[in-house]
Amino acid sequence: MPRMSPCDPWRRLQEQPHVRLVSHEGGAMGWADHVRQTVSLRAGMTWAERRCTLLHELLHLDRGPQPPGLRAKDEEAVRRQTARELLPDVRAIGEALAWAPCLSEAAEELGVDVFVLRKRLRHLGTSERSYLSRRLDGSGS
Repeated sequence: MPRMSPCDPWRRLQEQPHVRLVSHEGGAMGWADHVRQTVSLRAGMTWAERRCTLLHELLHLDRGPQPPGLRAKDEEAVRRQTARELLPDVRAIGEALAWAPCLSEAAEELGVDVFVLRKRLRHLGTSERSYLSRRLDGSGS
């Protein structure tokens, strides 16, 4: 069984006592307010969605406010960093993908949402892609 990643967004939040966590109904999964040092998570999300969204928004706070012309680029960078921090071990990803009948079950096994798993898979390094290819073809271990 794949091991969970060592990244713990909840611990990271605890280590930043100046950051306040709130919730909101409907709309975006989360948002970060740089001025108030607040992260808001949408009510009703799954554990994995909350975990992924919390890290994503904490990374936004860490990076600080971005000029309007760079927000889309920053958003993509935060999405990639979230995926890499939550899923650092390509071997764990390979085991989950080999075991699970679908991507959503692999994501659940890894403790992330499908969006984060897809983002990580989309941006694998060459050696990671090679490892996964071998592992999923049955020739890797």
